[in-house]
Amino acid sequence: MTTGPADRRRSGRWVLAYGTLRAPEVVTALLGRSVAARPVRLDGWYPAALEGLDFPVLVEDPGTSCDADLLGPLSADEHELLTRWEGPWYVRAEWEIDGVVATVFLPDLSHPDLPGRTGTWSYETFRSRDLARRLEWMWD
Repeated sequence: MTTGPADRRRSGRWVLAYGTLRAPEVVTALLGRSVAARPVRLDGWYPAALEGLDFPVLVEDPGTSCDADLLGPLSADEHELLTRWEGPWYVRAEWEIDGVVATVFLPDLSHPDLPGRTGTWSYETFRSRDLARRLEWMWD
């Protein structure tokens, strides 16, 4: 897999999901429809857990890797909605991954309100422990 900064002129309407957006239930709750997800592996990156939160930030670290999903194609409105969902701790980047230009939400590690990292975030733990609570919160 090729991962790196993308040529912005070729931007598509795809999103790289490495945290809560990997859960189809979350995407469906946000967009009102299911979205195709293509699994990818990110070498040199891992999802870092944040103190007291159920979602991660993506952190570069040689020798690590993580599973992620390419979500799309998305309409412009759906792409914008997912961008707004990500919130203030993230900055948008565009990477070419497996031939698709995708928006990736990277943490602003200098953001004063970003909680401390507490290890590696687990999608499986999120699904078993936090997903139901997350969906309930989203519907409220």
